[in-house]
Amino acid sequence: MPKNFLLFLLLICSLKITAQSDCRDAITVCGNMAYEGLNAVGFGTQELQNTNDCQSQENNSLWLKISIKTGGTLGFTLKPKNTDINVDFDFFIYGPNVTCGSIGRAIRCSTTNPAASGAANNWTGMNGTETDVSEGPGAFGNNYIQWLNVLDNETYFLVIDRPIGGSNFVLEWTGTAVFQDAPLFNIPNIEALSQSTCDDDAVDDGKVEFNLTTDEARILQGQPNVVATYHDFQNDALTGINPITNPAAYINTSQRQNLFMRLTNTLTGCFSIAPFSIEVVNPVTAGQPQDLELCDLYENGTRLFDIASNDDAVRNGMPNTQVTYYASVTDARNKTNPLSSPYRNTSPQQTIWARLENISGCYGHDIKTFTLNIIPLPDIDFDLRIKDFTDNNNSISVEMPDPENYQFSLDGNIYTDTSFFGNLEPGPYTVYIKAKTGCKTVSRDAVILNYPTFFTPNGDGANDYWTIPYLRLKPDARVTIFDRYGKVLYGFKGRDKGWDGNFNGASLPATDYWFTLQLENGRIIKGHFAMIR
Repeated sequence: MPKNFLLFLLLICSLKITAQSDCRDAITVCGNMAYEGLNAVGFGTQELQNTNDCQSQENNSLWLKISIKTGGTLGFTLKPKNTDINVDFDFFIYGPNVTCGSIGRAIRCSTTNPAASGAANNWTGMNGTETDVSEGPGAFGNNYIQWLNVLDNETYFLVIDRPIGGSNFVLEWTGTAVFQDAPLFNIPNIEALSQSTCDDDAVDDGKVEFNLTTDEARILQGQPNVVATYHDFQNDALTGINPITNPAAYINTSQRQNLFMRLTNTLTGCFSIAPFSIEVVNPVTAGQPQDLELCDLYENGTRLFDIASNDDAVRNGMPNTQVTYYASVTDARNKTNPLSSPYRNTSPQQTIWARLENISGCYGHDIKTFTLNIIPLPDIDFDLRIKDFTDNNNSISVEMPDPENYQFSLDGNIYTDTSFFGNLEPGPYTVYIKAKTGCKTVSRDAVILNYPTFFTPNGDGANDYWTIPYLRLKPDARVTIFDRYGKVLYGFKGRDKGWDGNFNGASLPATDYWFTLQLENGRIIKGHFAMIR
């Protein structure tokens, strides 16, 4: 028998399968292979009562049925995985050819406690060097008894019981007897049993009819007295119960489903099981749609979204497909209440389910989600700090609590993350502040001022008045002009033309004069200039 299939049988024996703990559901031992990872958990009917000479009964038991093909000597070594000397395993053998409910007395039994007997380890078993056929309880014995001489076609029950401690164990067979052969799975590997197909029965429900028996003849290859059964569950396959009633027309219950095939020799009871899978393959894989964002222009939390703009992303390059959109996953799965595009959202942040499905060939669908987001308009709170009245160090800086959320510009076209603008010439400016969400832009006018250091009131029409350029943009600003002694000579506002160099109708001499500029915000600038005639 191929080792991989038997290994699967051996490994599953380590699971807590309650049917193993009773005589009527004993595991048939076939193939002369060692068993690894076995466990004894609980017991069924108490069948050892007064049936052995070792004064013990079932505590946590495992029943094995030994089916002999060729007679000889039969022994074994039981090795607990937990080497603690206090972990104690007992065993009992009944036969030959007894039946459950009428097993008689044990022909071999060992209930020696290894810790009490001073044994070197907690192994136990039967071998060819011992002469006693029973030992125990407690300190009596050395953990081993005499092996059996068995004949062709005999059967025996081996009961392994764990009264103390907890541990899995390994069972290694010894002697010359040969067990009945387990049926063979005549395929190169387990995966050859598995099947996959797409849902092409005109109903997109992920359910398909599978013929589990497709490879049965190839697997059996004429093995006599061997029948195949199929099971939904591992325990059912191991114990031979609840076979699938119509394996040639089996309807899957999930998209990927694990099943088990069991081959049983009807004469010996030997069996082999192998796992396989059936799968309904979904031929559709949707691409990931993009989240959609719109600004809350009307400040009511809703906008019309072009959800169909995600069609190409969801199709993911797949032809012969259609995309529909839904407001819930239930609607998307059931294809109920599809949404039309454009779609008005119902909450500021809303999940939409996109469904992609084939419109021909194999049926199937895939569902992906994306989000509709309404971005609120921010309250942009800021001040402008202006540095002016310098020759080449003028600047405008935007001061606000969260500048990292905004971009800034002086022309409304080119924006930067920097809120400082330096090396500015005198003149008017407009400062633009745009939220990085793109949902709001505000602007404010600013002016950088500087005063001329001289003027020439000679009537030639050029530079005949002294004023501050661009002061007209601050019409309520007030300028007062003094001579060197502090005498007030003239005053004007930003909206006015300026000073022509006269006082009470008379021309003043060419010399230096002083001024004071008071802006609308209370800021005062002082300086002086020359009049040249």
